[in-house]
Amino acid sequence: MNAGVVSKLGKIRAVFAQTYATIFSPLTFFIWAISIVLATTAGPFGSYEAMHWPLRLTYWLLIVTMGIVFGYAVRALAVIVVGFARPVLFDIFASVTMGLTFGPVVWMIRKAFQPANIDFPVQLPDVMLNTFLISVAVFVVRRQICQTEPGAYLLNDGGFVGSAQDKPRLLRRLSEDQRGQVLRLTAKDHYVDIVSDKGTATIRMRLADAIDEMEPVEGYCVHRSHWVARTGIVGVERENPHKLFVVLSNGDRVPLSRKYRPSLEKAGIIAPPQKTSAEVVKG
Repeated sequence: MNAGVVSKLGKIRAVFAQTYATIFSPLTFFIWAISIVLATTAGPFGSYEAMHWPLRLTYWLLIVTMGIVFGYAVRALAVIVVGFARPVLFDIFASVTMGLTFGPVVWMIRKAFQPANIDFPVQLPDVMLNTFLISVAVFVVRRQICQTEPGAYLLNDGGFVGSAQDKPRLLRRLSEDQRGQVLRLTAKDHYVDIVSDKGTATIRMRLADAIDEMEPVEGYCVHRSHWVARTGIVGVERENPHKLFVVLSNGDRVPLSRKYRPSLEKAGIIAPPQKTSAEVVKG
C-alpha cells in the first residue's frame, strides 16, 4: 500500500474517531433521551395510532439510537467529502445522505414493528423524504447553536464570516494567486509560513502579529509555533496518550501541545481526557 493511500486512510480514521469522540457527551445523551420521550408521547408519523405505548417506546428507542449513530457517521463523511468551508453544501450533502441511507432502515424497522392488524400505509419514498427533512432541521439547528460546528451560511471564500471587505489583513501581504483560505500559520525563526488551500507563502514577521492580522477568522494556537484555522480542522490523531496532532483538510498534521489542549477541549474539537479508575476513586 503506497504512502498516499495510507495517508488518506489515516485522515479518514482520524475524522471518524474525532466525530465519534463526543457521542457519549452529556448534550448527546440529553438529546437522545428527550427525543425518545417526546416521540413516544406524541407518536409522530402514525406511530401513535399503530402501536401501544410499550411497543412505541421500543420502536422510538431503536430509531433515535440508530439515527444518532448514522448521523455521526454521515457528519464524518461530509467532513471528508465536502469540508467545513462550504456549510450549505455540507448540510445538504449530509441531509441527502441521511435520507438515502437511514430512510430505508427506518422503513424496514417500521414495517417490522407495525402490528399486522393495523392497516396504516408506510411508503418508502415518504419515509426517505421525512428522514431528509428531519435531517435538514437537525443539521441546520446544530450549526446555529453548537460551537462544535464551525462555519455559517454567510461563510465566504476567505474562510470567515462577513463581507468580502472584512477579509483578514494578512491576505493583503500575499499576491493575488496566493490569497486562498488560510489553514495554518507556522513560525520559523523570524518568518511565518502562511499555508492556504492555494499553497504556502513565507513572509518576515512575528507569529503573534500574523495571528492578529487573521481576524476575524476563528482559529486556535495549538503550539507555540503553530496557529490553525477552525475551518481547516478535520480531526485529531493521537500517537500516544501524550502526543496529539491536529489534522487539517490538506493533510497536514500539526502538533498539539498540552498547554493549548484546554481551548480545543472547550470548543469541542477534542474530547477531554478520561479519568482513570484511580482518579475517579480518589475524587
